[in-house]
Amino acid sequence: MKKWILGEYQRLSADEYGVEESNSIVNQRKIIKYYLSDKKDIKIYKCYVDDGYTGTDFNRPGFKQMMKDIESGKINGVIIKDLSRLGRNYIQVDNFIEEIVPYYNLRFISVNDNVDSYINPDFMSSLEIPFKSLMNEGYAKDTSKKMRSSLIATKKSGDYVGKYAPFGYLKDKDDCHKLVIDEDAAKVVKKIFNLALKGKSKQEIIEELNRKNILTPSVYLLERYDIRVSKIGKVWNTKMLDSILKNKMYIGSLVQGKRTRISHKIHNIVRVPEEEWIVTEDIHQPIIKERIFEQVQNVLYNRNVKVNDENKLNKYSGFVKCSECKNNLYRMTRNKKNRKIVYYYCGTYMNTKNCNKHYILEKELDEIVIESLNKFLELVCDVKYIIDTSISFSSIEYNDEIKKMKIIEIEKELKKYKELINEILIDYKMDIITQQDYEEFKENYLYEINKLNIEKEELNNNKSMLSNLDWLKNFKDLEKIDILDRNIINEFIDNIFVDDNKNVEISFKYKEQYDNIIKYLKIKKNML
Repeated sequence: MKKWILGEYQRLSADEYGVEESNSIVNQRKIIKYYLSDKKDIKIYKCYVDDGYTGTDFNRPGFKQMMKDIESGKINGVIIKDLSRLGRNYIQVDNFIEEIVPYYNLRFISVNDNVDSYINPDFMSSLEIPFKSLMNEGYAKDTSKKMRSSLIATKKSGDYVGKYAPFGYLKDKDDCHKLVIDEDAAKVVKKIFNLALKGKSKQEIIEELNRKNILTPSVYLLERYDIRVSKIGKVWNTKMLDSILKNKMYIGSLVQGKRTRISHKIHNIVRVPEEEWIVTEDIHQPIIKERIFEQVQNVLYNRNVKVNDENKLNKYSGFVKCSECKNNLYRMTRNKKNRKIVYYYCGTYMNTKNCNKHYILEKELDEIVIESLNKFLELVCDVKYIIDTSISFSSIEYNDEIKKMKIIEIEKELKKYKELINEILIDYKMDIITQQDYEEFKENYLYEINKLNIEKEELNNNKSMLSNLDWLKNFKDLEKIDILDRNIINEFIDNIFVDDNKNVEISFKYKEQYDNIIKYLKIKKNML
């Protein structure tokens, strides 16, 4: 009687925990042990276990070790509870049975499927085995689809499903799907954002964090909570910094679904386009104010800014644009009689000559910006004084009035587009325009009407961001500006446009809020 030295293989995937007790590792072992109890010609060399591994591929440590022992001749057979334990990938399972088993002259036993290649070799070539393999793969595909749908629904409901909380947060002890602030880590996050607001470049921030020996997120998790992430970074780098500065989680939004597996069989992780991310707003306590977050995005990421030779951001970098092509103006320097002259040229002109020079000296730009900024500050401070000293000024009344004003403006726009639709209908009936033109115009006008109706509904439901007075706090103790730096420009200016005649148009932040207050004050004056 031939002596068979078999490897006993057991597998359980993560999605089967607590769902299919019949497939538990313990139960697989019991079934195999009972089956072998009267088989005198079989001896088990080793039990190979893959607990928590999917069956959709063979990339499993237990299976790989078993294959090594097959190749080295340590075992001459394999026994499993059923074919689904070997795998749920039809092609790979079929390849194992059709090629590996006969090549190494293995005895292959699948207990529940009544398969034994030694006792009944003809059964190995029957249609039943590939049919069962197809069924097992279909199960894996269906389970994967259900789990993915369930996971998406969980994410959309505002539950956090990540393995680790993002740096600055911890998983709530009472609910692992909720996040709470980790005060010590949050201080580091705030420090990083504050340094960015002060005009520090990413390289300068990295150098300061490393110089002060501030722990990186991975080292912090390991030392504080004994949590080991896949890669331990001991020094700060650009990737770590970007993962914090660009993360909307810090303003209270839950951002999930950034990556996904290609399919239930191909487990490679790929990035998901940003427009398909699952974002749920106002879910947990923010660490960073939204206004500060947006400022940092504007300064570091949205303006294509460049650092100078000293790794610092120039004060106008990303803010000065061509009024014609809207591209950034290039900052350039030249030495003239031992003097350094700084000036700006249109980037499009320099690269392709498809625009004009839009040349302006930085000194000239400074004078114009300082003068315009001081005039704007003076106007705002006058309004602030009126509000601070006015007994009758009510922020609630003010917001209500602003809401009414905005609704009136929306209704005027709605009336205009409705009249335009009637006009093009008349033109179409009179054969002035074609049916295609009529449909095109009508579609555009209906789009605008729908957009305005949504805005109006949000105003009526108090969901929109109505003008408030918080922005005035930024002008506290601010008087005349004599010297410009990047902080001042970033705080009060959106964009600076320069035309070919050196005319400068400045787009100020808070301009809309200022105009709203002026309108309100005029209404109040007329009522008195």
